[in-house]
Amino acid sequence: MRNIFKLFVLILNHYIGRDMILSVIGFVNKRFNFIHSVFVCYPASKEYTLAYAFESKLHHQSWTPWLIGIYKQDGKWGLMFTISSLEEDFIKPENIGNIKNLVKNTDAIKDLVYASQKSFAGILPGVMYAKRIIRDTIEVDVTIQAVKQAISSVLSLNSYASNTPIIVLGGHGFVGRRLLKQLSCNEFYSVDIQTNKEFPEHLIGKEAVLINISRKSAIKDYVGKFWKDLIVMNEVYPEPSQEEVNLIKQRGSSLYHIVGVRAASYPSFPHAYKGGIPCCAAWNSGDDMEVLIKEMN
Repeated sequence: MRNIFKLFVLILNHYIGRDMILSVIGFVNKRFNFIHSVFVCYPASKEYTLAYAFESKLHHQSWTPWLIGIYKQDGKWGLMFTISSLEEDFIKPENIGNIKNLVKNTDAIKDLVYASQKSFAGILPGVMYAKRIIRDTIEVDVTIQAVKQAISSVLSLNSYASNTPIIVLGGHGFVGRRLLKQLSCNEFYSVDIQTNKEFPEHLIGKEAVLINISRKSAIKDYVGKFWKDLIVMNEVYPEPSQEEVNLIKQRGSSLYHIVGVRAASYPSFPHAYKGGIPCCAAWNSGDDMEVLIKEMN
């Protein structure tokens, strides 16, 4: 079935013509206004890449968004696109031209389908913002709202007090700085390699929550300091590996992954993201936005 889907994606984008399909969608959407967003994601690994494309065709979509699916959140639809470049490609200085073209192409798609917004996955918004390629970061606002809701849910699930100390891995980062500004009611600590912020070891043995909004490897760097009453949460794409899950469980900590926002997607997002869409793909729908969390075992 996965190979049939990849063949469908290939025919849709390469042989029928992506822009032709998008123009038809835009013609309908201009009248009925049912498509709200255009979302561009990228693979966290080769395993994720091969979920959407044949290996021999990956070079066609290195920086060109390919239409791979649709999703529905709170009565509105979004279009899912993917590129095959990886995170390490985004931080290479020689690729700034490619990133600019990616934004330009995504804007063109947004205009073709008459969508209200565009959004990008993972570290892309931060990279684009730092390089002054974009000025608006809708993804961050939704992510922060989702993280706050997820923290509240996890505290309630574990019968922890609402003022439980919060440790933020990546507190100096693009999302982290903004999140910390909205945690003023809590005792919070920023842990970030860039600023040499040390781990708050005085909390060891006490009830606390640690949330990773840094990079996918950050949790593993600190797992040796974890303890029984620490709740670990991951917002970073992708979800923790089984090795990381095992290491955290060995320390006695509980581990939750923020799946994203409840929505129907076709096809479904792979692995731990099934049943929802990543926070960066969602839009702020107020009280209707339901954040999904998954306990990892």
